[in-house]
Amino acid sequence: MQQDRVEEYLGAIYRLRDDAETPVPLSQLAQHFGFSPVSVHEMVQKLNSRGSVRYHPYRGVTLTEMGEEAAIRLVRRHRLWERFLTDILEIPWDEAHEIAGRLEHVATGLVTDRLAAFLGDPQACPHGAPIPPQARSSSEVCLRSLPEGGQAHLTRIAPEIPALLQRLHESGVVPGRRVQILSQTAAGTKVLIAEAATPVHVPAEDAGCIWLELIKYPDAKALSEV
Repeated sequence: MQQDRVEEYLGAIYRLRDDAETPVPLSQLAQHFGFSPVSVHEMVQKLNSRGSVRYHPYRGVTLTEMGEEAAIRLVRRHRLWERFLTDILEIPWDEAHEIAGRLEHVATGLVTDRLAAFLGDPQACPHGAPIPPQARSSSEVCLRSLPEGGQAHLTRIAPEIPALLQRLHESGVVPGRRVQILSQTAAGTKVLIAEAATPVHVPAEDAGCIWLELIKYPDAKALSEV
């Protein structure tokens, strides 16, 4: 097996899982890669045989200790490269993800450590995802599940789909912003971003990729008053 392909699978499982113990369905991996279910099943069986993953019939796949360590190294390299590309080279954040996807396979441990030191040991990638050993917050919720009137801190965008990232950036929906949920409908979510003049409508499909931490339950106060 090509090492790059192995790393891509381990990294995908790490990113897609809810937690370390909950299996990632093979259908979700197939959708993520755009591969056939048969192809994904065959690859998972190979990874299971080499001890990188644990296959749970009819449930999905989890990482073994060996697979976890490899996935963490890969994701750390990827997210550090994203920071370098956006912060130093000023590459648009929707392009940085794909470029980092190629660079992540070639950097050694020494290069990764030097890169982290050069960047000042950043805690998260440009899209808000934590850079290992930092862990994802357990209190994050999807934008679609937040109550109307609630206020939240936007933490990350996932999955990092280039077209999605471009749309959200143009709308000002980026990590670090504070937002108020104005309405939730089948078509999407209307939010008011702190310091923005007008509300932003986020389509339902995009809203499912936006993760936040609720900081204020619904009340009658406007965002500008807090």
